[in-house]
Amino acid sequence: MTDNRTDKNFSGFSINILYVLSIALLAVAVRVMSLEYVEVGGDSLCVWENVVNLVNSGNYIEWTHHTLRWAINLPLYFILKMFGTTQVNYYILPILYSTISAILAFYIGTVLKDRRFGLLSALLLILYPKMTTMGSQLWPGLYEMTYLLGCVLALLCWRKYGGWYLLALAGMLAGCAWGSRVTSIYYGPGILALLYLGKRRVKPVIIFTAFFFFVLGLEWFYFYNATGNSLGRFGVITQTHVTQDELLVSVGQYLLNFLKLVKFRGLLPVVLAGLGVAVWLVRRGDENEKCIAILFLGGLFFNVYMISSLSPLKLAAPVGSRYLTAGTPYLIMVLLLGLRKWHELSPRAATFFKYGLIVAFAAFTLKEVPSQNTFSRLQEDAQNARIITEEKLPVLMRYNAWAPNIIEQSVMGLFGIEKRGRLKINEDDKMMKNGRRMHIMLFEQQTDKDFKPETINGYYYFYSGNEKDLAGSSRVGVSDFSRKDHKLIIVPKESLPQGILKGDPAK
Repeated sequence: MTDNRTDKNFSGFSINILYVLSIALLAVAVRVMSLEYVEVGGDSLCVWENVVNLVNSGNYIEWTHHTLRWAINLPLYFILKMFGTTQVNYYILPILYSTISAILAFYIGTVLKDRRFGLLSALLLILYPKMTTMGSQLWPGLYEMTYLLGCVLALLCWRKYGGWYLLALAGMLAGCAWGSRVTSIYYGPGILALLYLGKRRVKPVIIFTAFFFFVLGLEWFYFYNATGNSLGRFGVITQTHVTQDELLVSVGQYLLNFLKLVKFRGLLPVVLAGLGVAVWLVRRGDENEKCIAILFLGGLFFNVYMISSLSPLKLAAPVGSRYLTAGTPYLIMVLLLGLRKWHELSPRAATFFKYGLIVAFAAFTLKEVPSQNTFSRLQEDAQNARIITEEKLPVLMRYNAWAPNIIEQSVMGLFGIEKRGRLKINEDDKMMKNGRRMHIMLFEQQTDKDFKPETINGYYYFYSGNEKDLAGSSRVGVSDFSRKDHKLIIVPKESLPQGILKGDPAK
């Protein structure tokens, strides 16, 4: 005789596997389609350069707050050990963690409500506009988010089923979140709510905390031995990153720092709606809903008001969607919980806004799809870099204020319009960062801290070579880049503005 409960459990397991495979395939497809070129900042380049050096020579080049993020660098190290340090392997880790995050969001939503809620949570996380950047780079927010999602899922399962091992797992994953970014402490109030709200027992808090501090103890032991700093990783961070002066504020500026939420731009209405719903859920939601709301509210509040120093008064980090990445899944779930409540009162309106949110996220993601897939573009650039090195060609750099995405490129093609970017003048800092990117990613050289590109006329800069090399060469390498795009091409010298050797303005 067949056990109906066994059949039902097996059927549920099979459906979950089908959902997970579908989510994974969609996440990978969207991330590959919308990949951005390797960004010019230290969060990505410094991590890549140092981990590649660790793979090749067994040590980091330098200790900075970037190289101290062991929960990012360690998996990247194993990936590069397995697959090699070729440039396109840069994207394996962000695509992998983006996919894992979507799957975890599905399971959290399922435990919180049901499979449909979980599927919508995963879908909106995949399509969330800033994921086009987060899912392309080695920025720490994505990895902090993934570990926190694992921690939250373990705690929700513990609340439902019990088991000390789930508390232990949650504590270690919280330690990994800290290992990817110290700002994971912003979500401490939400984690504490998951541990204590409705349970009111100290033992689970002790178990979670013990395993969390076990991870931190291992971290301290390693970095104390590696750097000699008595405070371990935290001590090195305070000596490098925290010493920067960009975030110094007056008391008045600090109190009005919430006005910088405008930096969310098109996402500001979504964040404000999430804020309103989260406050309502804290008052009226069930215990699990309150915990999710507190996770989002804690992340948002501390993103705006956390400080790293009292005297002088200094903010811990800038305000912006990049710095709230780890709170994004809880923002999405808060909005879906609000729409779920609203559906009871006005089904049509709630359904309209729910699908409107999906369409809006999808449209913004589609808008970010580059006209040429980034995998092929990076491979072409690397090949051109090898030719440039072999033929010892001079290389120029120019910065465009705008480059068309795939939609704009298609529309322009229909009307026979040629893409003409607007060259920007005197972009010394961007030229220096782009030169560093080419050093590391394309020419596979270590950073030259003394590198300072020489301007020709304010529009064109030398990456390598000089005017004499340019005059004696029939072909020239050109690094043509914008805020998100880059291409390294080899062109006949005659195709360049003829006045650049004379210092005339570029046409």
